[in-house]
Amino acid sequence: MTQLFTTSHSSVLINGCPGRWIKCRRGLRQGDALSPYLFLLVADVLQQLIKQDSGIRHPSIDGPCPVLQYADDTLLLVRAELTDVRRLKTTLDDFALATVLKINY
Repeated sequence: MTQLFTTSHSSVLINGCPGRWIKCRRGLRQGDALSPYLFLLVADVLQQLIKQDSGIRHPSIDGPCPVLQYADDTLLLVRAELTDVRRLKTTLDDFALATVLKINY
């Protein structure tokens, strides 16, 4: 398995022209059969963290913030109050630190 990760190289097409080669050192390749399952495990943890925090509230009713997920996208609907948004940002930052994922604010 280590051989698979250490011998892999990728290149990004920009306007149809390949860029420089990038040596892949970790992670799964795009299209790998394990990718959806790995995403589900990690996304479920994020969803539970948000739903268990009573300070991150639903935009219109008293209840937890809805977490909508489709494929590899996550959409969060939160009440437009500074305290709710700050708590959500703190939760997302903690999640990003723990998982080494990048959050697109």
